[in-house]
Amino acid sequence: MPPRGLDALLKKWEMKDLIRRARKSDEALVELLKGIRSEDTDVKLASLSALLELVQSSNWRERKRILEMGFDVLIDTLFSQDERVLWRTLAILSTLLKNNPLNGSRLLKLVKALTNLADTKSPLVWDELLNVVDSVMASYVDDNVAQELKEILNKGTASEAVIVAMILLEIGAIDKDCWTTLVERIASALLSGEPRLVDAGLVASLKISKLPPVYPMDVLIKELLPALRKAMLNCDDHIRKAKAIEVFDKLRETLVRYYRFRPKEAQRVVEELLSIGLVDEAYLISSAIGTIPTSPWEFYGNRGKL
Repeated sequence: MPPRGLDALLKKWEMKDLIRRARKSDEALVELLKGIRSEDTDVKLASLSALLELVQSSNWRERKRILEMGFDVLIDTLFSQDERVLWRTLAILSTLLKNNPLNGSRLLKLVKALTNLADTKSPLVWDELLNVVDSVMASYVDDNVAQELKEILNKGTASEAVIVAMILLEIGAIDKDCWTTLVERIASALLSGEPRLVDAGLVASLKISKLPPVYPMDVLIKELLPALRKAMLNCDDHIRKAKAIEVFDKLRETLVRYYRFRPKEAQRVVEELLSIGLVDEAYLISSAIGTIPTSPWEFYGNRGKL
């Protein structure tokens, strides 16, 4: 009996056999990847489902092999218009990328594919896209790649910018030149009122709260804290609101720890915050260094003088 072809296997949903063969054989994995490129939607979806099951049950070395062989196929598939295809592809990538750093050229290909999905209206696709971003690692980012990422951060749409901001934070490719812009774009996402952007802004803000204090903190107080405060007040979704409160508290703890050991810098920042009307933020920093007034209302009384 001649060996059954890929189409026959897939159409009969004999996925276990397909997964078993692809785990052991590069030739079988290539067949499976060809199925992902198929024009037949049923074959494409079945191939993606098989690959998703394969990667979810694989160890690190097996995932590395699959990523090496399948990266370009998966990136090309992210330009599909079918949400079912996109969700499966993103789910595969979010698993493959864990503990598997990308080089600069592959990172850029991934970013361009993800930003192409930036305006998706599908919550399922957007949530899985955020999972991919959270899994991204890069072994080295050269100046050219870093510059392209910063261009998107500066000039991209709100969705594109917040995706790149999260990736820059995840891989640690931030410098003082892009720090202020990065924080401002994240704050804008939080203030947008668009749920998917607010969610992304919360993820990015949480990443910022975990950074070592090597960047200027005043921009966080002027931009990010007020944006988080408004996001909490304006949010009708209980889960999202709870997340915003959690992120706000973590960022506040980070800032308090930072300024507690820098009283002179803190005092300068407090005066600047008061001068631009950010009284809540000034009160927070003042309390960190122990210069809080006897009554908070003395502090808030400055509102009428601003």
